[in-house]
Amino acid sequence: MKKIPVRTRAFGAEAGAPEACDLARMLPARRGIGGDILSFQLERSLALQEGIDLPCAGGLFYGERLLECLAGVEGRRVTGEVGVEPSAVLEDVRFLVRRQKGVRFALPAPSLLKLEDACYGDPDEMEEDVMRAFRLLIREMRDAGAGGHVLIAGRVVDTELEGLAGKKVVFFPTVRDVRCLEALLEHQGLLPLDPGALSRLEALAERYEVRELSLLHPTPEDLAAAVAYFDPEEITAGGYTAEGEEDRWALLRAGAYILR
Repeated sequence: MKKIPVRTRAFGAEAGAPEACDLARMLPARRGIGGDILSFQLERSLALQEGIDLPCAGGLFYGERLLECLAGVEGRRVTGEVGVEPSAVLEDVRFLVRRQKGVRFALPAPSLLKLEDACYGDPDEMEEDVMRAFRLLIREMRDAGAGGHVLIAGRVVDTELEGLAGKKVVFFPTVRDVRCLEALLEHQGLLPLDPGALSRLEALAERYEVRELSLLHPTPEDLAAAVAYFDPEEITAGGYTAEGEEDRWALLRAGAYILR
């Protein structure tokens, strides 16, 4: 038997605020550049994914940076017309691109920012302007060197999928029941799936075009089972970790193969 390697793909890695000793270690690399706690968290998020084929820096924690970059938003209250002030996020992009060319970024989807309307008086109008701001911000980030984006959602929201999903913007729902997966596949060909849900795959693949199956933190046995539905080159070993789950990246790298 031989090992057939499977590509690894990250959907983000949550990183907590660094300890003082971590800050002291990271500061020399940022001399002349600056940065804040979120900058260090973002750098840590990427560092955890060393050796991952398709890394993705960021996570839900990066929503605080997005809020800084949305004009007309104070805290989480929308007090004026929503616009974009991208300078803070562009500094992050330029710094990380020096470390990893074309690195992708994981951001919370707009619905997870839990914005409170104190201006529009019309939820649909506010949502439309927030998504327009997200599109502008994503475009600015790509122009600065970001290779693409993952939008982390809870339950997927149809209007967000319609307005934001694209060739270089994929959604990663943390709720992955059948309804959410079906809605997701209406707009993207990348399917993140828990290994325990492989029994759903045949029905989904019959109804939707699945161009890539990304099994989340799989074992080699999980990946071998997926070969019944897809060729190895259409399968990735996907990863997304909460704070405190750092060891799962090493396990992901070590187990990303199929025995044949």
